[in-house]
Amino acid sequence: MDTPQVNKIELQDHDAIKAAVTLGFASDPLLRFFFDAPHKYLRSFSEFMNEFLSLSIPAGGAYADNNFSGGSIWLPPGVHLDDEQLSHTFSDIPEERLETVLAILAKFSEYHPEEDHWYLAFIGVDPSKQGQGLGSLILKEALKKVDEDGLVAYLESSNPMNMSLYERHGFETMGRVEINGSPPVHPMIRQPR
Repeated sequence: MDTPQVNKIELQDHDAIKAAVTLGFASDPLLRFFFDAPHKYLRSFSEFMNEFLSLSIPAGGAYADNNFSGGSIWLPPGVHLDDEQLSHTFSDIPEERLETVLAILAKFSEYHPEEDHWYLAFIGVDPSKQGQGLGSLILKEALKKVDEDGLVAYLESSNPMNMSLYERHGFETMGRVEINGSPPVHPMIRQPR
């Protein structure tokens, strides 16, 4: 079997990477805490993907394998999501969890590096392709650009099962965010190499 090729993606590949990452996050503990009903997850995560990809792709921060079985969505230095753009998705969060979700998001801001950095918003692989090293391959390719720029990389690991992947690629845990019984999330940082 040939090793998949990983490349930056272009606007015409928006739907293909969106599909892979959406499948990859379908059982993510934090996202499903936010959006527990399947139809609400699909609707709101679709909005998340559209907003992040509209920034990431033009800035050269979206990567996928040649079969679009997985992808990563990065926001490069100076590219920031407008939080207001996604506030309408809050109506899909169960009312009893909304205050907790807002507190989690506020806590994340305490960990974001102040210096220029690459932010890994999402990396996901189609569940039928997981466990084959594809996520690692996609992450490794994107980190080449991060290191070329000599910048820090930052992420929030919302699935404890993925932390070893990030650690193998040089990320270190900065803390743990767990509020009112939410799934734990670990902000992680990687120094340039």
